[in-house]
Amino acid sequence: MTPNGERVRNGELGRNSEVALEAVDWASIHHTIEQEVGVVLFTVLRFTEGGAVMERIYSSHADEYPVGGTKQVATQVSPDWVAACRDSGEPFLGATPADLDRIFDDASTIKALGCGSILNVPIPGPDGTPLATVNMCAPEGTYTPTAQERAVQIIDTGVESAEQQGASA
Repeated sequence: MTPNGERVRNGELGRNSEVALEAVDWASIHHTIEQEVGVVLFTVLRFTEGGAVMERIYSSHADEYPVGGTKQVATQVSPDWVAACRDSGEPFLGATPADLDRIFDDASTIKALGCGSILNVPIPGPDGTPLATVNMCAPEGTYTPTAQERAVQIIDTGVESAEQQGASA
């Protein structure tokens, strides 16, 4: 991150986004966030069909949220989430169960796992357009601006590591 909080990317991720996203060690990122920030439900969804659909490529809860499952952006997430994460590439923090209800049509499933807050971090491609989002849910009060900053650092470090490994291969 730059001193003013902008995320810096070297642009490798996104040149072949399917391969690059698959090369990221999401399990390691998940484990680190679990240890350092806190998380119950951890998923990664890639944007497909021009950003109209999100397809799950990693999940900590395969029964409730299987890999390969999809979300229709227009009908299953709120417009303010779309504006923040997909369109602007900004992290989205929903701190309360009411935020979950407002944002996602599957809020009852998320809350049944014991979650009451959410943090979504977009993964930018070389032009800044989000390729995917990392989605973290935890008990209410877990996610704060400080927790968001640390989660973004962990995610960016993991993605950059995959980029560097891909560039040297």
